[in-house]
Amino acid sequence: MHCYDAKKSATFISLTVLICLLSACSKRSEPVAEKKPGAAVPKQDMNVLLITLDTLRADYLSCYGSKSVSTPAIDGLAARGVRFAKAIAQVPLTTPSHASILTGTYPQIHGVRDMGGFVLEKDVPTIAGILGKAGFDTAAFVGSAVLNRHYGLDRGFVTYADQMKEESASQKLPGVVAEVRGEVVTRRVLDWLEKRQASSPGKNFFAWVHYYDPHFPYDPPDPYRSQHPKNLYAGEVAYTDAQVGKLIGWLSEGGLLERTLVVILSDHGESLGDHGEYTHGVFLYDSTMHIPMIIAGPGIPSGRVVPQQVRSIDVEPTIADLLGLSAGEKAQGVSLKSSLMEGREPMSNYCYMETLYPRTSHGWSELRGMRTDEWKLIVAPKPELYRFSNDPSEAKNVIAGHPADADRLQKKVWEVAGPPQSLGKLETKPVDDERRRELDALGYVSSGRKEIYIDMSGPDPKDRVAVLGVLERASDAMNHDRWMEAAGMLEKALPGDPTNPLIYKELQACYENSRQFDRMEKICLLAIENKAAGDGTYADLGEIYVRRGDLRRAVEYMETAARMNPAKVDNLNNMATAYLHLGQFAEAERALKAVLAQDSRNAMAHNLYGILEIQRSQPDRAREQFELAIQSDANLAEPYMNLGLIAQNAGDTQAAIGYLKGFLKRADKVKHRDVIPKVEAALSDLNARR
Repeated sequence: MHCYDAKKSATFISLTVLICLLSACSKRSEPVAEKKPGAAVPKQDMNVLLITLDTLRADYLSCYGSKSVSTPAIDGLAARGVRFAKAIAQVPLTTPSHASILTGTYPQIHGVRDMGGFVLEKDVPTIAGILGKAGFDTAAFVGSAVLNRHYGLDRGFVTYADQMKEESASQKLPGVVAEVRGEVVTRRVLDWLEKRQASSPGKNFFAWVHYYDPHFPYDPPDPYRSQHPKNLYAGEVAYTDAQVGKLIGWLSEGGLLERTLVVILSDHGESLGDHGEYTHGVFLYDSTMHIPMIIAGPGIPSGRVVPQQVRSIDVEPTIADLLGLSAGEKAQGVSLKSSLMEGREPMSNYCYMETLYPRTSHGWSELRGMRTDEWKLIVAPKPELYRFSNDPSEAKNVIAGHPADADRLQKKVWEVAGPPQSLGKLETKPVDDERRRELDALGYVSSGRKEIYIDMSGPDPKDRVAVLGVLERASDAMNHDRWMEAAGMLEKALPGDPTNPLIYKELQACYENSRQFDRMEKICLLAIENKAAGDGTYADLGEIYVRRGDLRRAVEYMETAARMNPAKVDNLNNMATAYLHLGQFAEAERALKAVLAQDSRNAMAHNLYGILEIQRSQPDRAREQFELAIQSDANLAEPYMNLGLIAQNAGDTQAAIGYLKGFLKRADKVKHRDVIPKVEAALSDLNARR
């Protein structure tokens, strides 16, 4: 999967403020979960630690035969527990795969079909919800914004640490999905464990810990980088193993490991060039679908290996069964308890797989598949069948010689996916039902969404391998700020794949970051003409017209983007700013309410709301909004300046000085270069008057 996600600089309009964006908070305010009256009581008295390792190939662990990297911590878990030799993911993408792990269901049931635009269905039980009702303390610590609570994976967790602001000055490559290093995740977990041990040492916990580090771009810290200079992916794996070791070591030293069930697995693998794919998301080959899975803990035999195929969806029912709890009526996976304890074969040998990413991101055909211990069928415009006993690397398509086997497996595919004639429009779900109702009332969500059909139309992804290569090389250039080098590659690829949305998206980012806004406008309009435009295209056009001062045209495009994706809150905030400048206060308020309906702690929205109240001559209400902005993000500079102006107008010199100093302390020298001298002058004048 191509992971480049350009950090959009907000469009700044001169009112009384410059605009910044805010990341989400990391902890909920709900009380600690207690056993509900009549709730199921666990039959086994133990903690549960679920560790998911993003983008980790099974063959990059020593216990799975790796010669590239040593992974002593994970190997140690395998030695004291059970290793599953053929664990298979359901989707080669982070968010939908984790939804399957946490619910024991396929994407058709849990509803998270792809990256972004989908929220977990509320009626599907999660393992966190089940254990929370049984009296466990529940907490999750995730390493990437792709698992932000917005997607619903926080359901059942009292603590959900998804804040992506790094607490140390760790250097990361530019232009990638927001993440924190594994050491930050580990520290957050250990802080939580130490606090709960002090407050409720006798209570069992369920903790989910997610390490994102092996995901592209590969940027391991030293000494792992210097130990693996020619294979940075291996360096990331070694670093992640060290973090797992720190966590397991803490549990062992505290006497908790002996009564903690540890489940560790990956969400998907990484192609690393296999089959022409460099990362993951496009294909369903074992490079990205075969994952490590290890279970260790009280009563689990040591050193056992289960050779048969198992699935990500089997994790949730297995944890529940080991505790003597029900996995819920929606679970499609099976418990692996008998395989763990007695070495029996798993109860199901069929594994459904899918990826809609080729369709949603590239405009190519989506892929579905069915895997057994012996066979893999990939349903594509040009279907593929592989026999593992003769071809473990999936190099020879034997579908022509085995039509009966292909037909049997294809029937299994449609049993999960639904009959082929039922395939149609993919309904995105960018927000949950409650927020959808609120946004509908504000005029959003009801129309304008891009239509995507998952009906096997579009080119076969394997016929676009050359384009994948261009995209990956361009991604590398973009992640190192070589914008025009990347643009040149993408411009050459576009005529051969003119309906590929990702090519347009990346060209837009290249032109924006090289400040070639005329070329950016042209590529956005071409994407619309070729029906390859998403909400980001319309939002980008809105920002271009803001820069030109054409605000009425800007809000027209921003409104379209908001209807297509009301969850894109930076677009809503920019649109509110444009409406404020136009004097259309009711429209500005409508946009801000749409933001706050989704994120009540969005500091940028509160700051803009304060400006709106100033425009309405309501200083007390404005002050309240600016204070809420600071409560939401104490590092956002603008509300300090605005509170300083209010205090100055009210004659409160001391308060004004304090707030203006607060602004200068937090101001960005480049972004706020036009404002800083004015604030310094005002501060000097106030000091002179004292």
